[in-house]
Amino acid sequence: MSARKPRSGRTVLIGVILIIAAAVWATVRFTAGSAPKISGATNAERVEYIESFGWDSDTVPSGMEEVRIPSRFDEAYEQYNALQKEQGFDLRKYRACYAKKYTYPIRNFDGADPAVPICANILVIDGAIVGADISSAEANGLVTVLAKK
Repeated sequence: MSARKPRSGRTVLIGVILIIAAAVWATVRFTAGSAPKISGATNAERVEYIESFGWDSDTVPSGMEEVRIPSRFDEAYEQYNALQKEQGFDLRKYRACYAKKYTYPIRNFDGADPAVPICANILVIDGAIVGADISSAEANGLVTVLAKK
């Protein structure tokens, strides 16, 4: 029979401190600085959100796809996330998560080439809008914030 060595009070104290620190970190990580949730669970809510910025969009999306937000951001994704931060979003919170990307044609983008469609893209996770942009359909084309400048 082997005798168990009693744990010192110091070891228990360090364990409790680590557990408390982890709980505080998790609470801050998932609550502090988070913008209010913008519901995008329904098509009507997404269209209303787009139109609240003065855009004239179709009432149904021209496309919907599931996209994965990368776990590591390359330079291009860092730039895209900077654009999201301008609007109060931060995709870093959703690294390695899947989002639904809804695309809505925009009809009133000033100066747009009629041959190149301009669209609003809305990213939704668990019924909340977590990102948005206005972009053109051409490679290396326009990508900007949803808010009109």
